Amino acid sequence: MSSDQGVTREQSLGEVISKTFELYRRNFVKYVELFLVVEIAIGLASVWAYNAFPVTAPPASATLQDVVNRLVNLFYLVGVVGLVSLIFGTIAYGGTIKMASEEIENRPVDLGGAVRFAASKMLWIWALTIIVVIVVGLGLIALVVPGIILLIMFSLSLQALLIENAGVVGSLGRSRELVSHRWLKTFAFGIVFIIIWVICQVVVGAIASPFGYWTHLVSSVLSAFYLPIFPVATTVYFYSNRARITPGQMGPGSMGPPPMAAPGMKFCPNCGTQLAVAATFCSKCGAKQPG
Repeated sequence: MSSDQGVTREQSLGEVISKTFELYRRNFVKYVELFLVVEIAIGLASVWAYNAFPVTAPPASATLQDVVNRLVNLFYLVGVVGLVSLIFGTIAYGGTIKMASEEIENRPVDLGGAVRFAASKMLWIWALTIIVVIVVGLGLIALVVPGIILLIMFSLSLQALLIENAGVVGSLGRSRELVSHRWLKTFAFGIVFIIIWVICQVVVGAIASPFGYWTHLVSSVLSAFYLPIFPVATTVYFYSNRARITPGQMGPGSMGPPPMAAPGMKFCPNCGTQLAVAATFCSKCGAKQPG
C-alpha cells in the first residue's frame, strides 16, 4: 500500500471509513497513548470524586439537610469529573485531529507537538464548542429537525478551526461550505460512526461492569482504544470535502502563469496552496505565511 496518505479527491463513505481505520492503524500507538493518559486521568478523577462525594438515594426518613447534602455532593461530583474531562478531553480530541492532519498531509506525526498545539487552542475550542452547543440546542428545542440540520452544518467546524486556523466565526462558515450539497452523506457519515460508538460503549460497559469500585477507571482505560477513531474520521471527512470544493492548485514549480487568487484569498509561497488572507500558516505544508 502506498505511503501517500493524501486525500486529493472526494471520498465515498466507504472510502472515508477505510481511510479512517488505515490512519488509525498506522499510528495506533500514538493515538491510544494520548487517549490512554487522558482517560486514566479522567478515570482516577471519577474514582476519587465518587469516593469523596458519595451520592446515594436518600432514605425514606431523610431530612431536608440529608437531601441538601446529597445535592451538594452531586454538584461537586459533576464539577470535578466535568472539569477534568473538559480539559483533558479537549487536548485529546484536538491533538488527535492535529496528528490525523499530519498523516494526511504526509508530515511527521508528532505526539508531543500535537498535545502542545491542542493546549494552545483550548480556549478557542471551548468558545467554538459553546456556540455550536447553544445553536444546535436551540434548534433541537424549537423543532428537532432544525437542530439536526445545524448539527450537520457545523460538524466540521472544529477541523476548520484547528487545520485552517479559520477563527471561531470563520470555522462555522467554513464547515457550512464544506458540507453544502452533501447533507445526506454527512448525516449518513454521522449515523455510521454513532453506531460504531454505541457498539464500543456496550462492549466496554460489559467488560468493565464486574470491577465494582474500579468500573469507571477500567471503562476509561478501555475507551482509549476506540475514542481516537471519531476525530480521525471527521478529519478524513473534512479533507474529503475540502478536496471536492477546492480547485486544482499549482505548486511553486508548476509551469504556466501564476494562479489568480480569489477575493479574500492568497496562495502559500512555499507550496502554492490557496489560503484565506487571514491564515498565518499553510494548511497543507505548514509554512508560516508573510504578514
